[in-house]
Amino acid sequence: MRKRYLSMLVAAMLLAFPVSAGAAPLIDLPDTGSLEQPGTPGSYVAPDPTSGTLIADSGFEVKRDGFSFANWGESDALHRRSMTPATMQSLYGDRICARIVDGACVLSATGEVLEQDSNESSNGGHCFGLAAVAGLFASGQLDKTGYVPAGQNLYDVGPSDRLDGLISRYFNTQYAVPTSDSPSRSSVASTLDQLEAAWQRGDHVVLGILGEIGGHGITPIALRDLGDGKTGIVVYDNNFPGVEKMMVADAASDTWYYTTALNPADKSYLFVGSPSNQMIIFPLSQMTRVHECPTCRDVGDDSVLLLVKDTAKNPDGSANDWTLGITTPDGRPVAGLEKLAHANTARSELYRVPAGAAFKLTIGGVPLGQTADMDISILGDGWINEVDDLELLPGASASVTVDDDQRALRLSSTYPLTPRLTVASEEADWSVAAKGTGLNLLPGSTVSVGRDTDGDYTFGLAGIGLPGSLHVDVKRSDTTADHIARTNGSVAIPVGTTGSVAAETWDGTTPLMFRVGSQNHPMTVG
Repeated sequence: MRKRYLSMLVAAMLLAFPVSAGAAPLIDLPDTGSLEQPGTPGSYVAPDPTSGTLIADSGFEVKRDGFSFANWGESDALHRRSMTPATMQSLYGDRICARIVDGACVLSATGEVLEQDSNESSNGGHCFGLAAVAGLFASGQLDKTGYVPAGQNLYDVGPSDRLDGLISRYFNTQYAVPTSDSPSRSSVASTLDQLEAAWQRGDHVVLGILGEIGGHGITPIALRDLGDGKTGIVVYDNNFPGVEKMMVADAASDTWYYTTALNPADKSYLFVGSPSNQMIIFPLSQMTRVHECPTCRDVGDDSVLLLVKDTAKNPDGSANDWTLGITTPDGRPVAGLEKLAHANTARSELYRVPAGAAFKLTIGGVPLGQTADMDISILGDGWINEVDDLELLPGASASVTVDDDQRALRLSSTYPLTPRLTVASEEADWSVAAKGTGLNLLPGSTVSVGRDTDGDYTFGLAGIGLPGSLHVDVKRSDTTADHIARTNGSVAIPVGTTGSVAAETWDGTTPLMFRVGSQNHPMTVG
């Protein structure tokens, strides 16, 4: 996993809060602000964006160059699509495709898993993509043809599958080189200078801000002198189409704040900046380029990216609380482990783990009245390993252990779980993925999923307790076709046995078996 790819995630994975989402979730970022009710003592004031004296203007007009629709999260009737094979190819190039048929990309098996993960990430909002596309269109660095009819402005155009796909493509640039190499954290004084310099050369930037309520990507469009040494940064906030908003910055103290409302009846969200929580500038010029595929084989170094995310939210839209510990399997600190600052509308943790490091995650501490829904993904050089849908109730805990070869993970829990198990890998001209579902994991048992060195994918059950059962789907994608194999219903996995399938050596047409102990279970191919 390339270190430069991960450096972006140290800066931010900037997701916005859709207007319909209600109160924004809290994340653990120190000294970055709070969520307050407007008008209460100590609350920050949302300033009039026309106050003060104009210092500099980018020429961006929110009712011309901004979108007329607000930032959104999950697909709905207006926004039906996010990333597709075409947008994945546009972002990562032909390397993400198993083959190209009549000009259309057919994703590799690892590409399909990455596409699903990308779309799950943008379920929290597309703010970074909206800010990037608006800035690129306004500066002329991105051709509007096919997206904005001749004689119309961007603000005149409503949502469409094509435009939504473009926004999603640019949202995901923040995950990969070269965009992940580009952001810089800057003092207030430096940020103001960089904004003026960009506008003087006809350019725009995405401005990233972090707070307890998450991260947000917005478009700065003007500077105003507010007096008392304070500068107003006028912004196009894609949560609020058609209106200007304003940040307040103080260069002398290197502090800033930004507050507004998710909707008129809701609490304001408040971002507070300091020398330890600086604004982040993403230049736009590199975003139009083909980016480095984060899961393609032989790209970058051999370190792995570990992502732990909670897909559940409370009724008010806030994120669940839980605890996460990462140690070696025998409880010692993991040498070289890097915790990466990670902003998301859902509660999440992000780490970089060195190659050859064994580690153990322990998750628990869910408060009363909440239920977490955990996904754990490990992304490496040409492979992905995941356990998803871990529903944790108050008082329950789960652990995932990875040995030093990092070829498998083992999951156990103090409460029954029904995880979704995924493993995928690729070579130059083929890729394969397998998913195991339907296994009821009981306390006292451990399920494992991984890749053997002989090319088998394995699903094992160890410990004590009742036998489990598993439904397994295998998909191979190569230069000629996609090939599917499925178990004929669920296959019993007694405790102390391992089910395996020769996924990496399967050619897609010959018979395939799911082997459990000495029993061979023919799979349906086709």
